[in-house]
Amino acid sequence: MKKLILVLLIMTALHCKSQNYEAKEINNLELSNIIGNISAFKTYPLTDNVVNIVIIKNLTGSAKNKESGEVSNNLYLTKCEFGELPICKLYLLEDFINLHIDKAYEDKKNIKINITSGNYKRRKLSTILISKN
Repeated sequence: MKKLILVLLIMTALHCKSQNYEAKEINNLELSNIIGNISAFKTYPLTDNVVNIVIIKNLTGSAKNKESGEVSNNLYLTKCEFGELPICKLYLLEDFINLHIDKAYEDKKNIKINITSGNYKRRKLSTILISKN
């Protein structure tokens, strides 16, 4: 009896197959360039909001340093409320050199994101303010 059940289970398993998914090509050049050049992605859950940060590499030489082909970065920020259908706002900050996100936090009025950017000898700390409203 055990052998019969085992044979039936094996036969059933042999007739099972996984789902096949077909990828659809999206012909949006701007979106393809953005997603293809992502160098960092980070999510910061806060008290009432979630901040998503995407850092995108620009073209070679965009940092405008004559001695190198260094690239600058663009920073895309989304602020989304928690919930099933969150309301999100998208922000863009452009042309940072050697960008690093230090931390994201909030106070009563604003979401604050501390970043450092710039060349080695001229790095500076900046704070990005996003209104909670």
